[in-house]
Amino acid sequence: MSTARTPYAVGSPWAWALSFVLLSSACSEPAQQYETPRALCGVEAPADVLDPLLPEGEVVSERSKTTNGLKRCYVSVDGKVALATSIEWYEAGTPVAEIASKTVGAGPGDRVTADKRYTYSGNGAGLIRCEDSSTIDEDVDGDLYTTVRVGDDSVNAAAVLRMVEAYTTAVPTAGECEIDLSTSRP
Repeated sequence: MSTARTPYAVGSPWAWALSFVLLSSACSEPAQQYETPRALCGVEAPADVLDPLLPEGEVVSERSKTTNGLKRCYVSVDGKVALATSIEWYEAGTPVAEIASKTVGAGPGDRVTADKRYTYSGNGAGLIRCEDSSTIDEDVDGDLYTTVRVGDDSVNAAAVLRMVEAYTTAVPTAGECEIDLSTSRP
């Protein structure tokens, strides 16, 4: 009795090709369908620096909230907060590691740059170089800091540092050193 060989029989070239296509499509990651923002709530953020910190998804959105001398920006992908930044005043001379500890949950294992201007791990903080805070509000004797909190725990620390540096450097250019402090932090 002779058996007819079908093109999809085990071991045939068609079977191998079909298996490859099915396995490749099953293993592929969902594609990023949104354009990476070039600014976060008005503060420039280079797309090549921001992109590694955002997850795959379809839609990206942002919202900001300003209260008590603090400005927060939330970036969401598909409705879930993926990254949050803040710009806020603290007492002059407060170490950036202390700011990170209070705001983004930094711990003793977090890295601090040699100039002590940035701290980073899966989140980060940076000291902003504003001209003279007393020109903004005569009652202010403080320093302005940024924080970056990333929603993905597996993020690369070097990528966080690049984001904190870029964001912190861009804040004065965006005019944030002149924010109204009439409702300063308690």
